[in-house]
Amino acid sequence: MDVKLYRCPDCGADLKFNPDKQLFCCEYCRGEFTQQQVKVMTQQVNEDKADQQEKEQTEHRVQQQNQNAERSEQQMKEDQEFSENTRLYQCPSCGAEIVADMNTAASFCYYCHNPVILKGRVEGMFKPSKVLPFAFGRDQAVDYFNKWAKTKRYIPNDLISEKQIEKMTGLYVPFWVADAHTRSVLTATGENVRTWKKGNYEYTQTKYYEVVRDIDIEYDGVPADGSKKIEDDLMESIEPFDYKDAKDFDMAYLSGFLADKYDVDKESVYNRICERMFENSKAAILSSCGYDRLVDQNIKNDVNSVKWNYMLLPVWFMTFQYKDKMWEYAINGQTGKLAGELPVDEKKLTLHLILLTIITTIIVLILGYFIGGILL
Repeated sequence: MDVKLYRCPDCGADLKFNPDKQLFCCEYCRGEFTQQQVKVMTQQVNEDKADQQEKEQTEHRVQQQNQNAERSEQQMKEDQEFSENTRLYQCPSCGAEIVADMNTAASFCYYCHNPVILKGRVEGMFKPSKVLPFAFGRDQAVDYFNKWAKTKRYIPNDLISEKQIEKMTGLYVPFWVADAHTRSVLTATGENVRTWKKGNYEYTQTKYYEVVRDIDIEYDGVPADGSKKIEDDLMESIEPFDYKDAKDFDMAYLSGFLADKYDVDKESVYNRICERMFENSKAAILSSCGYDRLVDQNIKNDVNSVKWNYMLLPVWFMTFQYKDKMWEYAINGQTGKLAGELPVDEKKLTLHLILLTIITTIIVLILGYFIGGILL
């Protein structure tokens, strides 16, 4: 299996992407390089392997080329490069599949933390079009998590232990991102109600209106994660991502990180994305109706002109096993927004209640003693 290397030109050590500097850095000689410099160096290193790689055509690659006959020669070349320079690790315990570049040592599953095994290469069809690089490193992610977790009084101590924090992983999560045009038409009956008193009588006047709203909205970048293993609500909770920082996919950005391989295709997330757009359209329509009540509501939605992007978005991910339940935490690797449910240590809570009861009892006894003395 050929290996695509990202080597430091000064000392020959591996280069890793540093989210804080947005540069590819050498941990040994402290060299720092841009994406373009890494790309040029990679091409130079692999020039002498080009002829050998050309001869190593496999039956699988031939089939893939046939399937992609209508695609451009450049796209096929990029897909082939992606296939040759990625590893696929599989967890024998939960079945998760982890994508990494050839230089990344994937030794555990970021879901259940069991050891993973090398399965093989990743097919070119799984090559993303865009990648949003991590904006900050692991130390900053740990700091975000610790500050958030410590705001809760009754969390288990193990949650923020050094052993647990070591499990935090920089993960590129697969997302299907859709641009679309929608049209929503609302028909309803609007009611405005006015009540007043005159003398001994109370009067109520209700006016009825035929309501029609027709709204067109252009949506850009509506996301849905393409992983069955990650809860959709968890990923939606750390949105939004700012796609203006997204880059054309380059294997170099995976260096030092892991990536999830999508197992939910765009056809499967289509309805979920439509629901998100339609909910937003409904809110926009209803906000334009200035009536006391809307009854007999009926909304018809249509979507067209859908354009898809398959992207890898940055997430710092951690799981915590507590009382036979797996607790999941995610941090937006671009903004630092954090989501997840914190467990409660019942022993801590019980101890706190006992101490509170004791303190309250002591205060009551002391007050009773002084009050009794005054009355005497």
